[in-house]
Amino acid sequence: MNDLHRLRARDVMNKTVQWTTATENLRAAAERMAAHGIRALLVAGDEPSDLPGIVTSKDIVNLLGSQDPAVLDHLRVGDVMTRPAICVPAQTNLRDCINLMRSCGVRRMPVLDGTAVLGVLSTSDVFKRALQPQ
Repeated sequence: MNDLHRLRARDVMNKTVQWTTATENLRAAAERMAAHGIRALLVAGDEPSDLPGIVTSKDIVNLLGSQDPAVLDHLRVGDVMTRPAICVPAQTNLRDCINLMRSCGVRRMPVLDGTAVLGVLSTSDVFKRALQPQ
């Protein structure tokens, strides 16, 4: 198995990032996630370095646990997004990333170089990498 102390967030993250805004219709955001086969969109702020939140399929499913699916047409991303986005520096080792995800109750974290987003690290990314032979 790979050594989770040596691997860094940047080594395992998904470099393909999809963005949304807090004002986007929730159904449109969910449909874009489904079309791209992803589970999260980063929410852009007013400034290029702003990352006020992340909206995930978990956020939407949690909403649907108590609401009719028609609510997706009436709500905006900002109504359900996780804020603030729990981010991790690119050089953070995977074991620390795992512990941060677990303690914060998140499955996905933007990976940063300073304030620039490099990618998104998910529990699925860590799982797949841990199973690869060295």
